[in-house]
Amino acid sequence: MDKTIVKGMAVLEALIASPEPIGVSELARQVGLPKSNIHRTLQTFVELGYVSAVDGRYAATLKIWQQGAKVIERLDLRRTIRPIMDRLARATLETVHLAISAGPEVIYIDKAEGVHSVRAFSEIGERAPAHCSATGKIFLAFHPTALRETLAQPLRAYTPRTVTKPAELEASTEEVRAAGIAINRGEWEPAVGGVSAPVWGPDNQLLAAMGLTLPLSRFTDENQATLITQVRAAAAEASRALGASATPAGTRLVA
Repeated sequence: MDKTIVKGMAVLEALIASPEPIGVSELARQVGLPKSNIHRTLQTFVELGYVSAVDGRYAATLKIWQQGAKVIERLDLRRTIRPIMDRLARATLETVHLAISAGPEVIYIDKAEGVHSVRAFSEIGERAPAHCSATGKIFLAFHPTALRETLAQPLRAYTPRTVTKPAELEASTEEVRAAGIAINRGEWEPAVGGVSAPVWGPDNQLLAAMGLTLPLSRFTDENQATLITQVRAAAAEASRALGASATPAGTRLVA
């Protein structure tokens, strides 16, 4: 194993996990390497375009996402799931998102637009906090490290409804794990809600989260059960299309 590459990847992964630009001293503390090594590694990543530098602080760039997106395309994840997302968007009239995990955040890798003139705005490549978005909550419940990485830092309050206490987040995560569905009602953006379900691949590997995003004015107590059923069925169809044969308790594929 090439130790130089291992050290470089440790630095890059620390930058990806950091919610804000970080300095050399803090990186050295997190990674356990001398500051001289950190600085040299950072300069290489800056020159390659994977890291940006502003006022002595460093952050990962979207070039990492761009390269990862190419891998996703090769895996046929988006290509396979997109027709299912389109059908869900037509059935619900709402915008459908597909997200992957990025530790304490999720990244939207695809979307199917709803037809309403008033709808939640989002872009492919946009990030959302895992602890207060419906797709993010799926990863907190089923991804092996997402919850730990999220709880490793203070839980930011985006709205009065955002859960900011670790114990409450862990309890709500257990509920998501049991139900196989995640709901957000104004926790990230005050007037926006969402419902999401996991998308599985072979060997019970969580590949993505599929969910609806819609204004709270259209996310009512009367239609919540219907939307949950539609999202659950679409995610299960996507899972089967990707080769899933069985899922953990609470997320059983529907026939």
